Amino acid sequence: MPVTLERISFRLSPVQFRLPFHFGNTVVTQTDQAFVTLSILVDGARVEGRSAQLLVPRWFDKRASRSNAETVADLKLSVECALASAQAISGETIAAATTRMRREVEAAMPEGTPRLAAHFGPALVEMALIDALCFASGLNFPQAARQDLFGVCELEAFDIAPEAIAKALSALAPQPAIAPRQTVGFDAPLYRSDVSDGTPDDGQPVSLEAIINATGISAFKIKLKGDPDADIERLSRIAGLIRPMEGYRVTLDANEQYQPDRFATFLERLHTERELASLRAAIAFIEQPFARESALTMEIAPELSRLPLIIDESDDHDGAFATARAHGWAGTSIKSCKGVLRALLNYARVSAGRERGENLFISAEDLTCQPGLCWQQDTLMAATLGCRDIERNGHHFGGGLQGYDDLEKARLLAAHPEIYRKTEGRIGLRIEDGTVAIGSLFRPGFAR
Repeated sequence: MPVTLERISFRLSPVQFRLPFHFGNTVVTQTDQAFVTLSILVDGARVEGRSAQLLVPRWFDKRASRSNAETVADLKLSVECALASAQAISGETIAAATTRMRREVEAAMPEGTPRLAAHFGPALVEMALIDALCFASGLNFPQAARQDLFGVCELEAFDIAPEAIAKALSALAPQPAIAPRQTVGFDAPLYRSDVSDGTPDDGQPVSLEAIINATGISAFKIKLKGDPDADIERLSRIAGLIRPMEGYRVTLDANEQYQPDRFATFLERLHTERELASLRAAIAFIEQPFARESALTMEIAPELSRLPLIIDESDDHDGAFATARAHGWAGTSIKSCKGVLRALLNYARVSAGRERGENLFISAEDLTCQPGLCWQQDTLMAATLGCRDIERNGHHFGGGLQGYDDLEKARLLAAHPEIYRKTEGRIGLRIEDGTVAIGSLFRPGFAR
């Protein structure tokens, strides 16, 4: 369904983290959140669409030569370039517009900018276009995706036919609730006794022990450092904390920190340490252990695939997952900041592969999505693609609906009482028995 843009703008709003967030080789304490607002013309009527994403330092671009502030500035530039490119949207499908915007923004960004960073702005515009088109059509996101209103079947894909994409999308079965997977950072306190002085006294849990008791969460994403000894020691401490729980689930995220030989050593230790037996049995996959620059060219040898491996940072173009599959990777992560339509395409690849007997999967990872529109859109996208176990950690490190005025906060509380609640003056997620019901997101538009 073609769209024509009438106007588009964006604003930035600061987000202050209540706790420092450690990932990869950086620490984040504050950054900005970008909000895009646009309108399209449909049958002569103006329809508004919105989107939001956090400008996360040094994930989209991990070059040692770039500081946290410089990588955030590059993301802002990507948004500015995307808005300039979006001015030409006239009679294009969203897929065609996104493909063109990515190409034009890549060309406009400074030489050497990684594609993940260059595509950040086009992803934001894409989400706002989806919101407007869904609302104009009177459909929610899953309904529009089933009909492929966005033009996913038009995307260039050498490994899957348009008919197979359409078949997969037509069978989408969204989840009505999600089970948040709590991120456990490198230096995050595990027990209450580990909490140091200087942490906020805001009534919110800090240690993993306190989070479990407060929310009932039983799924965990554990960050690795790339040091086998340190990682095994850390996993042993975590295993001691969660071992009494029943049915817990674990994923590991190396954030490109490992070399293949050291990763093989880590896997050998993981499979031989007796105290890690129950935790090892609960591990679903390991995320992006190797650098994005080499991950899609190396063969995943048997000693490196004792557990399923998925790409994340390497998923920087629409053909990345297809290439990864050919080299032995089992899955990919979906994130709206990498592109909603790419997520739909990769879902179709997984669906078609499973029909052929391949053991493939997608996983939903959130990159510190903040409560509000960012959280809602990313969560609904993942739930639409059948993901129930979803990494959600932005509310723990930031949260509080930062960037929204009192009127919009009141609207979100009234519109989504299953998702948000207000306690002691602070608006937070309503996580009960380890789940969040999201039925209120299934309304016309994209998770408004």
